[in-house]
Amino acid sequence: MIAGARYSLLWLFGALALYLSPGGARAQTPICQSAGVQVSIDFTSGGRHTCRVTGAGEVILDVIPEGSPINGSPWYAFRLDAAERTSLRITLDYGQYEHRYTPKLTRDGASWRAVSPRDVVVAADARRASINLTVDAGMTVIAAQPIETPAAIHAWAGATLAPHAFEQVQYGTSTDGQALIGYSGGEGADLIVAMTRQHPPETTGSVAFRAFVEHIMSDTPKAQAFRARHRILLAPMPNPDGVSRGHWRWNNGGVDLNRDWRSFTQPETQALRDLILGEAENRRTVAFFDFHSTRRNVIYAPPLDADSPTVDFLPLLRERLDEAVDCPLPWTFSHSETGNTAKRWALEALRAPGLTIELDDEATEAQAQRIGRTIADALMDYTLEGARAR
Repeated sequence: MIAGARYSLLWLFGALALYLSPGGARAQTPICQSAGVQVSIDFTSGGRHTCRVTGAGEVILDVIPEGSPINGSPWYAFRLDAAERTSLRITLDYGQYEHRYTPKLTRDGASWRAVSPRDVVVAADARRASINLTVDAGMTVIAAQPIETPAAIHAWAGATLAPHAFEQVQYGTSTDGQALIGYSGGEGADLIVAMTRQHPPETTGSVAFRAFVEHIMSDTPKAQAFRARHRILLAPMPNPDGVSRGHWRWNNGGVDLNRDWRSFTQPETQALRDLILGEAENRRTVAFFDFHSTRRNVIYAPPLDADSPTVDFLPLLRERLDEAVDCPLPWTFSHSETGNTAKRWALEALRAPGLTIELDDEATEAQAQRIGRTIADALMDYTLEGARAR
């Protein structure tokens, strides 16, 4: 995933966050060093690693989850500081888990590229992956996905939404005391809710979310009419602690937030629930979007006969997505009354079709953007056609 011009602003903010966050520009405290290369993790979204030197220019990094059992989403992110150009072999040891994410590399915190497949050797059981690098003098950062810090995401949100009179709302504080920030705008009688990054590594879902938001915020007559008739609530970073700490899945309370939408044991889900319910009062919630990432593109939706006045949006959305992507996205239509996801809660609490939009881990920037824009376009057409029919 290489940043395109459309997202250059986000990646610029990301670069600044990488350099200016604790451990960014200042000298690092290495966890090990070999062949004149220091390995460190003391920066925002740095991975949870220990390091073993096994030879000149050879190290093993243990990729450690924040707890177990846990979904196998092994996040890694580490910084290399080299005195001069040199060769290095880094082996990622996942323990009982398996390699999932193609390594991405940056030297400036802004431009990321995938490490060439020929330089990545995955063990037969996928529990180790070795990266063969030629490291230039200076800083190199390698991560499972391009790093998108809370600061970078909120800088993007402010730049994107402020021109449209959206309000930035601190709706609570996280377990670590970080601000939980949402964005709301419009005064329509119908509500749209969209969020992403409940799970820290799932950045391709975040790319689709941003394309969704930017399409709705465009200056086209359709987008302008849509904004004039709808209240829009956005939560682009509901798990800032997990993202900042380099977690695989959880917040810093030891909980998968997308499995906490029934008991609401965590401050992050409690506060977001209350924000959504406040916005939904005396409004009809048309749709509830939760953008994620997994090993393939897939959409989880409620049954087509679900008790929701806007469930007929789903066939239109499916048709539009089938037209927009190279291969039709698989859909799963189900509802578990005992489930704990935001999708389940949206249908029962708001009578809105809750949609979990899953992007492939390795979706390209263009693919993720296309899906996000298509969802936005289908939503705008559905709501505006309905308004004309009324």
